[in-house]
Amino acid sequence: MKGYFGKILRVDLTSKKIKTDHFDETFARKYIGGNGFAAKYIYDLVDPKADPLSDENVVVIATGPMTGGHVWGAGRGHMASISPLTGLFCDSNFGGNFATMLKRTGYDGVVIQGTADVPLYLSMIDGNVELKDASGLWGLDTHEAHQAIIEEHGKKTETAMIGPAGENGIRYGCVVCSGTRVSASGRGGIGAVLGSKNLKGIAVRGDCKVEIAQQNELKDYLSERLPGLREKAAGLTAMGTPILVKLINDKGKLCTRNNMYETFNEAGKISGQLIEEKYKKKNIACFGCPIACGKLVYVPDGRFSGQHVKMAEYETLYSIGSMLENSDISSIFNANTMCDYMGLDTISFGVTLSFLAECIEKKLISPDEIELPIEFKKFSNLDEIVRVTGMKEGRLGELMAMGSRAMSEEIGQDSFKYLYHVKGMEIAGHSARGLRQMGIGYATATRGGSHQDTRPNYYPDDPEVDPGFDNMPEYAYNSQNNTVIRDSLVICAFVYERAFGTQLNQVTPDVLNYITGWDVSLEEIVTAAERIYTLERLINVNRGVDREADTLPYRVMNEPIPDGPSKGWYCSPDELSGMLDAYYKMREWDSNGIPGKDTLEKLGLD
Repeated sequence: MKGYFGKILRVDLTSKKIKTDHFDETFARKYIGGNGFAAKYIYDLVDPKADPLSDENVVVIATGPMTGGHVWGAGRGHMASISPLTGLFCDSNFGGNFATMLKRTGYDGVVIQGTADVPLYLSMIDGNVELKDASGLWGLDTHEAHQAIIEEHGKKTETAMIGPAGENGIRYGCVVCSGTRVSASGRGGIGAVLGSKNLKGIAVRGDCKVEIAQQNELKDYLSERLPGLREKAAGLTAMGTPILVKLINDKGKLCTRNNMYETFNEAGKISGQLIEEKYKKKNIACFGCPIACGKLVYVPDGRFSGQHVKMAEYETLYSIGSMLENSDISSIFNANTMCDYMGLDTISFGVTLSFLAECIEKKLISPDEIELPIEFKKFSNLDEIVRVTGMKEGRLGELMAMGSRAMSEEIGQDSFKYLYHVKGMEIAGHSARGLRQMGIGYATATRGGSHQDTRPNYYPDDPEVDPGFDNMPEYAYNSQNNTVIRDSLVICAFVYERAFGTQLNQVTPDVLNYITGWDVSLEEIVTAAERIYTLERLINVNRGVDREADTLPYRVMNEPIPDGPSKGWYCSPDELSGMLDAYYKMREWDSNGIPGKDTLEKLGLD
């Protein structure tokens, strides 16, 4: 097969057995790769009653037909599992160099099953696959673990490693992937799943080359789009995702002080403009990407004072910046770096911390219970809170380890009113109240509060007059179909949206056909998108999800935005209910959000 090797590595940590699954063109066309492969394996292998941190759960790491460098921005991979944060299907796209090197080992993906009796890591080096002792790596942070692997296997080796957060079962522990631009498979706690399995990570190196059916035609086709891509992505090349801070704050949609407000008066102090002017050293990129949205920045003081570290992305500037009313950029740089070292998702960490800060402010929990001071605006100790969380130290570490939903269940009282999550996953930095498409988007997202199912598409042309909700179910349906294919191919969202489009169109089958030599039509791609998204829904339905779970936070549905250009906007329960009716009809699910027999037969899932 062109574009694939047709092999998935299966690793059983309990028995220490390693085998290879082979797949053919029929399977590949049906599930595409990445996201699709992961959903299929998880549906087939994980019992709906399995605890996410039990040996019954699996972790799938998959590449796609675009992974490997022949398409810009496609040096990416996809991880998925049953999330310990949500209890549901969760997938996470990651960059860096790891995915490309994984593919060069001659495999399209890896499935991790079972639980080891001692710490191990998976070594896939130059054609040799084996499980190796990781007792010397256990307890190391992700940077230290990567360096230890490099010392043993050589500089060309790439890794995907968990840190102390994954080892300690923090429900939003992530997997950090190596490369010039270090990247995290950040959302949903896949790092905690690997930690529960006693797997520190994976080391990969190889030189296998994937065959491309029509290499010259592919190159010419993409080259025609390169000038437009660079023009559309110029802001990302200059500032990276922090360019969004000022843009979103000016629209009155930058969630602030645990989403009590949606304008941050000190947004300029954490903006992309400020970072570019005062702290940026140079651009860095994931493998094979012409945009280079990553940056190295100088840390002026604190734990990493004087060092050049990876820049905090917009989502981090939101979660540990505006959500905490924290305008200390140095504290954000330090905490962001510590999150990478500990292996923590910055979004869930920051939103969980802002929830705790409001609960303390509302006197729902006594500050005397907490070893460190937690108070809005005052977060000079932020990197230490990250460390305490990753190590699960004391009462603060215990509370933060839960994530916000589980913490609220323990605190009780009216704390649920201050949560900012969907299905247990803390919401990303694109307003569920102010961005009309994101209300229905978050509510129906398979993974919960992720902005990578339905994409925010109004920047920078967000209307000043409320557009209402009439077209939002259709928008979410089309956006989700686009993202599920993007994550199956696998390619960067920024490249894909600017070079391929924000909705599925003929460019996607054209490029896929140049790679594989197939004759895939746009209609077939749309059907594959519906199939994969419905399969994810089936996994969740079997774990208890229905219409009642497709909801939004109390504050989003009951408290209009109190300030700024979007003052008065929110999404009422009745408005959400109407959108759900329309959305389910488009998906051909029943009124409770359950895919029926006819739909499954139509999609080949019967």
